Amino acid sequence: MVTLGIQLDQVTSAPPLEVPKLACNIADVSVSPWPDKSYNISQLKCEDIMANMPGPPPEYDNVLRYTVSMILILVPLLTVFGNCVVILAVITHRKLRTPTNAFVVSLAVADMCVALFVMPFSIYQQFTNKVWLLGEVLCKLSSSLDVMMCTVSIFHLSCLAIDRYLAICRPFLHERLTFRWVGVMLALCWLTPIFISFIPIFNEWNHIGIEDIITCAFPADDNACAFIVNIPFAIIGSLIAFYIPVAFMAVCNVKIYMAAIKQAHQIRTLEAAGNHYHFSHCKRKSKFKQESKAAKTLGIIMGCFSVCWFPFFIMNVIDPLIGYSIAYIPWQIALWLGYINSLMNPLLYYYFNRNFYNAFRRLLSCKVCKGVRDYEEDALTTTTQMSE
Repeated sequence: MVTLGIQLDQVTSAPPLEVPKLACNIADVSVSPWPDKSYNISQLKCEDIMANMPGPPPEYDNVLRYTVSMILILVPLLTVFGNCVVILAVITHRKLRTPTNAFVVSLAVADMCVALFVMPFSIYQQFTNKVWLLGEVLCKLSSSLDVMMCTVSIFHLSCLAIDRYLAICRPFLHERLTFRWVGVMLALCWLTPIFISFIPIFNEWNHIGIEDIITCAFPADDNACAFIVNIPFAIIGSLIAFYIPVAFMAVCNVKIYMAAIKQAHQIRTLEAAGNHYHFSHCKRKSKFKQESKAAKTLGIIMGCFSVCWFPFFIMNVIDPLIGYSIAYIPWQIALWLGYINSLMNPLLYYYFNRNFYNAFRRLLSCKVCKGVRDYEEDALTTTTQMSE
């Protein structure tokens, strides 16, 4: 199972070694997580290290193991389906083709990548009882993709927070947000996470200082793939991938909320002065209402993301600080709670965004296939907004 923290209890400790009777009863042994590497460490030191570790993960019988694996397979399947609907809705419905929704489409692609390239490796280890037979390169690749896709998702949410902040607090700047600028921001969302995923993991920077723990916990014949991180990597990675973006989004949402209250007060003042039917006032009120609803939807999406990933990142920082003693089952629950967030976003769009709701209904009822035109959708959306 790929995680951002250590899961030393995913595999059993190294079997007792035959130790020749030497002074102090210490013998040098050479074991490693992968056959092409060698670390020398004494058996006595290994026993001392492993004494502080949690016990091995539970060994499930085949029926339970296969049942859990089949249930977990539903998560990536539903995730791919839901995010495909999001992408198709934006592509096929003119009302949704906006610079803001370019972030939504890119986020949907990131969620699909989690379902296609990250979840299957986790399900594979559940299916094989944590045995990894795919080699070192694929182990590092799966860990890198896991770290990268989580970071890509939260960077997209940060960009959406910037977009909503500009729309509510700096509307004139928001009008200048073209697809070109959106493309630059999306490129940064996808490329920046490489520097905290593929580069450090393939160079094993996350192993610096904990080589003895890795050697003792994951001997070569155990066929294990557990992503282990030292304290600096855990703290820096968690700050970049979660804590700083969440704090940034919280600040944006507070500013949006304060600006929304101020603008709502201004609108009520104008209405009280008898400007109900002034064209510019009506236009401003409609625009403000639309942007406020979009900001509310984004706030709900950000809140769900934070709740889903918060347990994982708390354990990711704490585990190295307490000697890697968090057990297997809490790691699994926290990890899959984070994965499920990729499934939730399409549902949130459906329930909290009227334009996506209408687009989803048309797609799922195959009205698009029957040639319903975009202007019909525009008329339906306009009528709905006026009735609200």
